[in-house]
Amino acid sequence: MNANLEPNSILLQAWIPLLEPIGDLGSYWWLLMLPLVLGISIAYRATHDESLDRFWYRVFMFTTKSIIAMGSLAAALYLFVYLVIPMLRVV
Repeated sequence: MNANLEPNSILLQAWIPLLEPIGDLGSYWWLLMLPLVLGISIAYRATHDESLDRFWYRVFMFTTKSIIAMGSLAAALYLFVYLVIPMLRVV
C-alpha cells in the first residue's frame, strides 16, 4: 500500500449510489424517474387490464399522470421548504 494514501482514502473514492449523484449525470439524476415510471406503468397495466386494446395509450396516460403528480409534489415541497418554513419564527 502506498504510504502517501490515508488508510480509508481508497474507500472514499468509490461511488456511493444512495448518497452521491451519478458522475456526469450529477445534475440530471432526476431524469432517471422517466424510465422507472414507464416500467412501473407497463407492469401495472399488464397485470390489471383484461384486454390489450388501447394498452399503450393507457400506459402513456398512467406515465404522464404519475410524472405530473410527482412534479407537482416536488414543486409544493420546494415552495414549502424555501418559502413557508423560513417565515416561521422561533420565539
